[in-house]
Amino acid sequence: MRVLAVIALSLLIFSCQSMESPTVAVTGSAVIETQPDTLMFTVAARYTAPTTDEALSVASAMVDYAVSLLTASYEVSAEDIRTEYFSVSPSYSYSEGVETLVGQCAEERLSVTLRDITRAGELVKELSEIDGIEVSGLRGDKSDKTDEQIKARTLAVHDAYERAAVYANAIGYALGDLISISSSDDAGIVPAKVYMTSASSGVEYYAGTIEIRDEVNAVFSLVE
Repeated sequence: MRVLAVIALSLLIFSCQSMESPTVAVTGSAVIETQPDTLMFTVAARYTAPTTDEALSVASAMVDYAVSLLTASYEVSAEDIRTEYFSVSPSYSYSEGVETLVGQCAEERLSVTLRDITRAGELVKELSEIDGIEVSGLRGDKSDKTDEQIKARTLAVHDAYERAAVYANAIGYALGDLISISSSDDAGIVPAKVYMTSASSGVEYYAGTIEIRDEVNAVFSLVE
């Protein structure tokens, strides 16, 4: 009986020691806004001809001209121009339910980064004047966002701490030690919206701000 009593007492002590203290789990968030210093956009060339060779030849010539304009007149480096999409496919017309082969359609899309955004308006205007060239998907970005990302993460951590302290005080506890902290999947970057408007001098460029978001999940202990 004495042995059983000792075992029961040991189990009771272990059970009391293993009881977890109360905790509070919170999510802290922050948004930092910054100005873009680069413009990213897509340049597309599309041409339909009776033969594949002709379609490819004309579409390639349009792309070559656009690339020469970007590199020679606007100092866009080769590293900032890359092929994003390429295809050759049959093109059909439809009339009264009848499908007729028109020819072959060649299409190529380039992803471009312009680092001198002061020339964005004139560049878009010149590219748009090339027959068969389409400019789309304009968005502002920043080449180095390290400082803003660090600031957003720091503010998100502070926000988590402040939220946890409010919860703790509301129920008569003090905030204890940090138990765990991790980044959230909701962190990210929202590119700046870009607007191009016609003006007497050509095309003017307007960009909003880039949003750099961060979220952290944190767990703190509560102390009576």
